[in-house]
Amino acid sequence: MFYMRSAFRLNTTQKELIMNAMLKPIAIVKVENGEPMTTTLQIALGLGIQHATVIKLVRTYMPDFQEFGRVRFKIQSFETNGGTQERKFVPLNEQQATFLMTLMRNSPRVIEFKKALVKAFFETREFIRSQDQSYNNIHNKLSLQLDLAKSDASLAGSVSGSYRKKRDLLMTAITEVERLMQPCLFD
Repeated sequence: MFYMRSAFRLNTTQKELIMNAMLKPIAIVKVENGEPMTTTLQIALGLGIQHATVIKLVRTYMPDFQEFGRVRFKIQSFETNGGTQERKFVPLNEQQATFLMTLMRNSPRVIEFKKALVKAFFETREFIRSQDQSYNNIHNKLSLQLDLAKSDASLAGSVSGSYRKKRDLLMTAITEVERLMQPCLFD
């Protein structure tokens, strides 16, 4: 995790976010629909710069960002002393985030954040991979149990009611694990 250290020239809300981040690590990368993602908000916070600066870069180099995936602007509500306000941000996949970071001038803070971002994407991909592996292991174990139950029923010379019940339970479990293993196409 990346810890924030200084506040530069930021508005009150950003200063509060940074102060909170000093107390606890911020999640730079999250999993959305099975993919590691970050946002322009997280990058601005990590770099200690105005979010508007990051959004301006995305708008300026929009065709380049779109080469790495669809660019979707989203709106987030947040509370201020004056009431609820909204701000636009852009979710970024790993390639888009990496491209954005190449547009930043290297300074000690930028270099530290680049390293933290790379580590966060790597750790998130490893987490996703381990989850997929867990589902594969469960699927293999259930399939093996089903095969063993079939051979037991075959050796007994008849298909008993207990085998049918066990088979149905195992088939339901296998179907559920297969569903979990598939990437989410509709959200």
